[in-house]
This record gives sequence, C-alpha cells and structure tokens, in this order.
Amino acid sequence: MLLHSLVQHADSRDNAVPDYYQRRAVMWQIDLPGTGDREPLIIDLRPAKGDRPRPVTAPYGVRSGTNPPPFLLVDSALYVLAHPGLVKQPDGEKRPSTSPKDITKAQQRHAAYRAMVVSWCADHPGLPQARTLARWLDSYTPGHWPEEMDQGHLVAISVDGEWIHDLPQAQRWWAEKVTSAKSGKPGKSQEGICLVCGQAGSLLNTLPVPVKGLPNSGMNTQLICLNQPAHYRAGIKQLGATPVCVACGTKATTALNALLADPEHRTDAGDSAIVWWTRDPTTETDMWTLDNPDPTEVAQLIDGLNHPRKGSDALAALDDDAFYAVTLRVNTNRVIVADWITIPVPELKRRLGAWFADQQTWDGWNNIYLYWSVWRLALSAARWDKRKSKYIDTTVPKHLQADLARAALHGTPLPAHVLPVLMQRIRADHHIDRPRIALLRLALTRTTTRHKELCVPQLNPNSTEPGYVCGRIMAMLEAIQRKAMPKVNTTITDKYLTTAVVSPRAVLTRLRIGARPHLRTIARTSEPAGRAMENRMRDAFDLLDTLPAHLNAEQQALFILGYEHQRAHSARAAAEAIRAREVGKELSGEQTADALPEAAADASTTDSTLG
Repeated sequence: MLLHSLVQHADSRDNAVPDYYQRRAVMWQIDLPGTGDREPLIIDLRPAKGDRPRPVTAPYGVRSGTNPPPFLLVDSALYVLAHPGLVKQPDGEKRPSTSPKDITKAQQRHAAYRAMVVSWCADHPGLPQARTLARWLDSYTPGHWPEEMDQGHLVAISVDGEWIHDLPQAQRWWAEKVTSAKSGKPGKSQEGICLVCGQAGSLLNTLPVPVKGLPNSGMNTQLICLNQPAHYRAGIKQLGATPVCVACGTKATTALNALLADPEHRTDAGDSAIVWWTRDPTTETDMWTLDNPDPTEVAQLIDGLNHPRKGSDALAALDDDAFYAVTLRVNTNRVIVADWITIPVPELKRRLGAWFADQQTWDGWNNIYLYWSVWRLALSAARWDKRKSKYIDTTVPKHLQADLARAALHGTPLPAHVLPVLMQRIRADHHIDRPRIALLRLALTRTTTRHKELCVPQLNPNSTEPGYVCGRIMAMLEAIQRKAMPKVNTTITDKYLTTAVVSPRAVLTRLRIGARPHLRTIARTSEPAGRAMENRMRDAFDLLDTLPAHLNAEQQALFILGYEHQRAHSARAAAEAIRAREVGKELSGEQTADALPEAAADASTTDSTLG
C-alpha cells in the first residue's frame, strides 16, 4: 500500500523529479564557455554561515562496494576533479593530500567519471554541450583546485550558466543506464508481475534510488533491503520475493525523496521524519498545525467537531480525497516504517480538531485558549533545569515526538508511559507550565470517557474528585502565603509539592493550620480580602468528606490539574479586579482579595510562569 500510494503521488505531481534524480546540495559550479572565448569558471556556491545550501536536482543512485561507480555529470570533487582530499598540516592549515594512496584513489575515481561522461558525449555527437564538455575533459589536468574545496564537495558542470545534467538527453541516458544496472544482466533479468501496478515486466533486483534526508541516515539507506539469510523470503534475497517493476520502484523512491526534501510535506520528530501527502496534490491538509498551530485555524478545526458534515455530501467528501502519512527512521542503513496511515481528509480534520480540544489550556490572565505543537509537548516531558530556566532536550523520552504525532493522526491514546514519566518530572523539579498541563490533559482525556468529562480546560468549581480538589486547595494555600508574604523566595509548593501530591492529608492539614497567621496578616491590611480568601479555602475543604491519606497515579495527575486550574482562575479574577479598579468601580470583598497591589503584581508574575 505504501509503495502504491507513493507511485500514485509521483504520477500526480506537476513538478515531478526525473527518474533517478534527486535534490542535492551543490557546492561548486564549473561553468564552461560555449564559444571558447574565455577560460572555464569555478564558482563557489557554498552557503554563508546560517544559510541553507543551494539545492539542485541532479543524477543520483545507489553505489557501494570497493569501486563505487560515478554519477553522470554531477558528483563529488573526488570524481569530477580528482581531488585527493584536504589534510591538516603541521602549521594547522589544510592542504590537498600528497599521500600516494589518496592520489591513486582520486585518479581511479576520476577515470571512472571521465569514462562515463565521454560515453555520454559520444552518444550525443550533435549536442553542442556534449562537444564543449568533451573538449574540457581533454584539456583538464588535476592539481589546481580552490583552496576551500574538499573531495566530498558536490560539483556540477554548466555551459554558459545552463546545467548540462538538466538536458533531456542527459536525463534519458542516465535513466536507461541505471535501469539496465538494476534490472540485472541482459537476458538474465527477472520477469514477473509487479506487486504495485499488477503489470508483467522486468523486475528490480534492488531499489534503484536510496532514501535520503532521514535523521542519522547514511549514503545508501534502503526502503527495502533483504541482504542477509535471516531477511530472505522463501530463500530469495533482495527483491526476489517482493516483486517491484522498474517503473514503480523508481517512482516510489523518487517521490519519497521529493517529499522528504519538501518542508511543506515533512517534519522531523527526534530521530524520525514524518512525511505526508494527499491523493489530490492541491489539497491543504492542515497537517502543519501539529508543528506550528495557528489559533484561528485550530479554532476552526475544533468548531468542526461541533458541526459535523451530514448526509450525502459528507459521504461524497470521504471518497473525494485521501490523506497519507508515514513515519520513518533508520537502523543500520535500513528504513524503518514506524507508522503508516491512510484516512479521508475530512476525518483528518476531525482528528486534528479532537487533538487540540483534548490539549486545550486556558490563559486566565489574558482570557485566551492556548494550543501547543507536538515538539513543544514532547519537550515538556524532559527534565527542567531550574538554574538555566529551560528544559534539557536530551532527556526527552525516546520517540515521544513521533508517538505524539501518531496519537494525533490516529485519534488514539498516548503511550502508557507518558503520564508516569510526566508526573515523575513534576514531582522531581516542581515545574508546572502550560505545555506540561496540556500533555497531562491529553494523557488523561484520551484514556477514558470519564476523564474527558472531568478534565475540562478551565476550573471546575463543583468537582468533588479528591485529587482535583486537593490540588485546588494547594493553590489556595500558596496564594494566601504569597498575599501575606509578597517577597517570599520559597513557597509552600516548592517545599511540599512532592509529598502533597502523594499524601495530601498530612501536608494540607498542616498547611491549613500554618495559613491562619497569614490570614490574620492579610486581614490587618484588608479585612474583606482576608475573609474572602478564608471562605474560599473553607468551601474547597467542604467539597470533601475527608482529605484522602494517599492518592493513586490517576489522582496525582488530577491534583496537578486542579492546582493549575485554580491558579489560572485566580489570575483571571485578578485581571478583572484590576480593570474594575482602573475605571473607578467599587470592588467587592472577593475582588478586593485579588486586586491588592501585591496580589495584582503577583498574579501577573505567577501567570507568566505558565506560558
């Protein structure tokens, strides 16, 4: 199915890459004069620091062994110019190697390249570019290279600024040569029915084009590779038991490489890459919102959940277009298909809408909903470095970003390990921000329907869930401490969160007693504020018949959710009270509790820590 979909995509692309061509980063250009009135120019195309290299669609293929063959016209300086490679000298400078071994290797590679190019020129005697290229090869003597050039730099040749490898004659010649090599020796190529197109014809021994652009990939990363006895099917190695014809194998790998090179159809997820496309290439998939969610577009996706398409129009839409996505990673030059999905485009939109609805977090201070990218959610499961005030990206759980993307596209729960890992991080570093809350909500809401109803984006003041209420009480006690001691450096949350999450009865009982002097301090400044804060705390305690002695893993997560919801609710109340005071309104006792100068400043600061 994957190969079939890639072939279908290749046939539908307007800007299809020629067979056995691939986008490559050219570092040097040799521009030959068509009329012979000037010397050849060697042009440096290397990008400036921070810029991307210049991509050029050039001939490519699989090469391996002790004498790897050259590519037509575009290849490394080792092949094109017989460059032996730079070697660091005693003075610290790098100069071309003088080692006989390196020089011999460069001469052999250049001789093979020269033989191929001469063969192409001989097959096209009437082509002006071929005659110009042949004259230059006859006159070229290795030994004069730009100082910055190294043997691995890609070199392409042009005539009066036009790439020779872009000529139709070059594209056809290279395709015929690679096809002949991959189909086996003349008269001995395997014949059969292609698994992809169902047509009879010559079958490939190996896929002709390696997969390029995957994280940690090598030179010849293969999508299908059966070269060890343990891999064989029915005792047949390579593609003998996976029949793929020349045309389909070429189109599939070329299309996959084109997708990997297109930032509009590819995203990285740690050591994996995710590529996607649609049956109709003009369809906008909104897939990119997983990496960079736009609030307006996300709101439209969520709104679509509440107004689903009905009737025959919806059924027709399901058949009109399809969305494809594949997650790939590499293991020892073999491509691992970690995930593969095919769904109707309307279903994709529904699943993306559900994904963002399930992770919705509320910014109480600004009264807006926030949504987070997959990479930001994955990063929030890493360890928090308090000294540097950032996450340590090397501690993100392996494959988590790809696993989150898979859950979003399939509409499935998160991996079971996500919630325990996240809770362990929070208990260890006491850092709670909105991306962590969003990941926590996803882990809970996608487990059971009960959690989906319980874990709403904002405060649920009527919830009697023990863990959730205990988290709210912890936030209220912290607010009382901050109100009484605006400049406190270490809060009760910093000291007791780890224990309170697990054993709330002992901690919250003790902290409630400790809050009494703080409330008296607040009352001396503003009696309505002190009374309001005490009433809020008492009402929260009254939601429970008794404080739980211990919380299980699920209740611990709800504790953190209740804690954050109460803080966001307090921030919203503070913002409204401040605006009321600015327009000269008389504040109620509840508003007075939130609108004290130190409380207002603190609310803003507290809320910013959740951003």
